[in-house]
Amino acid sequence: MIKTYVKNADTTSLSERNFSLVPRYRRDKVDRLYHESDKKLSLTAGLIIHQVLGDGELSLAEFDKPYIKGGREFNLAHSGHFVILSVDGDTPVGCDIERMRPLDPVRVGKVVFCDNELDKIRGARDKCDVFFTLWTKKEAFIKCIGEGFHFASRRIDVSSDDNKVEYNGETYFFKEYMLDEYKIMICSTCNDFAESLEFLN
Repeated sequence: MIKTYVKNADTTSLSERNFSLVPRYRRDKVDRLYHESDKKLSLTAGLIIHQVLGDGELSLAEFDKPYIKGGREFNLAHSGHFVILSVDGDTPVGCDIERMRPLDPVRVGKVVFCDNELDKIRGARDKCDVFFTLWTKKEAFIKCIGEGFHFASRRIDVSSDDNKVEYNGETYFFKEYMLDEYKIMICSTCNDFAESLEFLN
């Protein structure tokens, strides 16, 4: 089962104890950041990895997707106050979280969406909600396949209402969660998602 953990970075203290729980590369990364909010987000990411996955050695795949050698498949994302981590056993997983906010969904969407997706936004009563659903679907999918920004986002159409998409002979499934004004989307070739989010102290 794919579980998604959530941690509020606002509650993370920049304490020596918390720094001691994360590896050296994470401590160095936090130290290089200027704003306290960015420091807390980065440290929280390290803490959520430690809390859920333990102390395995973190590495980066070809397009910078993180993984733990010999460990479970996982993916990280953050937005605003929250850091999320989705994890499975050996099934690739991608996740995204976005704070829903006012914007021009068609104008912004032209950057990443195909014609079907733009048509779905144009025809929607709540255009912003559909925009963020499609945006998080697309981001979670691209992270799941491990290609990141190297993937031309218009190549994949995620406008279907059945919460799945076919790509390279594989079926990818989606699970949506809401957290206050944040939309969270998980993508995997496994269609066994936890019903709710798990919050970490």
